[in-house]
Amino acid sequence: MDEKVLVTGASGYIAMHIVNILQSERYHVVATVDSQQKADRISYAFEHYYPYAVLDVVIINDTATPNAFEDVFQKHPDIQHVIHTAPPASLGEGNTTESAYLTPATEGTRNVLESIRKFGTNVKRVVVTSSFSALMDLDRAGDPKCVISEESWNPITWEQAKDKDSKAYSASKKIAEQMVWKFYNDNKDSVGYTVTTVNPPYVFGPHVFEWGLESGEWNTTAEFIKKALDLTSKDHGPFIKPRGISCDVRDVALLHVLPLRNPDLAGKRLFPVNGTGIKQHSYEDGKFNLQRIVNILSATFPELENKLPAGSQVENQANIDQLARYNNDETCNLTGMEFKSFAVTLRDAANQIIKVQSKKD
Repeated sequence: MDEKVLVTGASGYIAMHIVNILQSERYHVVATVDSQQKADRISYAFEHYYPYAVLDVVIINDTATPNAFEDVFQKHPDIQHVIHTAPPASLGEGNTTESAYLTPATEGTRNVLESIRKFGTNVKRVVVTSSFSALMDLDRAGDPKCVISEESWNPITWEQAKDKDSKAYSASKKIAEQMVWKFYNDNKDSVGYTVTTVNPPYVFGPHVFEWGLESGEWNTTAEFIKKALDLTSKDHGPFIKPRGISCDVRDVALLHVLPLRNPDLAGKRLFPVNGTGIKQHSYEDGKFNLQRIVNILSATFPELENKLPAGSQVENQANIDQLARYNNDETCNLTGMEFKSFAVTLRDAANQIIKVQSKKD
């Protein structure tokens, strides 16, 4: 395929799945990463998976640096699509919430958009990884009267959020996405592209390559699964935390690719949730807590049934029922997707984790 796609943050958990889809469909991918080690690993892996596909890997050490993406567009003026994935963020030692969350989220995104405006004259589609955090009011996460949809916005401001880690992360996602839409609306008469955002909740599922787990830097939901796998029959609940709304990483990746070929997704926010779809729509399958993870693992893997704790199913259901509700009908109707069930997602993720752990034993 002649179409060229820029994927930023290409070594990330979601981004690797996006690159995987694009390579399988013979798109010419220009991928940015922040180190030579990641560049070498990605190039080698995908070259062996898809020898017929074209992958150019570019190193950008800090996407928040002004003009960080200008060289990419100057060297690849024929880029037609841009998929800007969420930057990794963590509150490390010496970091403020602003430097850890707000600056990477907003400045990296602003740099991409400015470079497109200046040099990306052939860009037709821009897809940005946002977050469920941009939709969800954290203060109502435990309110079953609250319904989150593609129209929802987290009301929190940076001033309200900056002193607390979890709220700062959520606020940064909301602010970054609002900046995307404002930039587009302010410049839409002079740019030739459309914008779509993808707003995933907790993202579960396997990595494209097992070495995504072997590095020891596990993504958050892999840690949730490992926490469940490490329980024993002697442990007593309640196993009610973590809890939240879930989706499958492979579905999330596909939602980033669909806008490249479906003009009806222009100007939309896409909200993936496990178990939703047009044919078999469930507003409950996307809700999880640690007990539900344990339940599915016990039912899926016979060797774990007597090893993992039984817990309290009544207490578990009451805990899940307290979660805010969701409605992603617009996403399902626009895309026609049948999102994977949480059981399938968890099975595939746990299979990979168990396999990787067995190699260490």
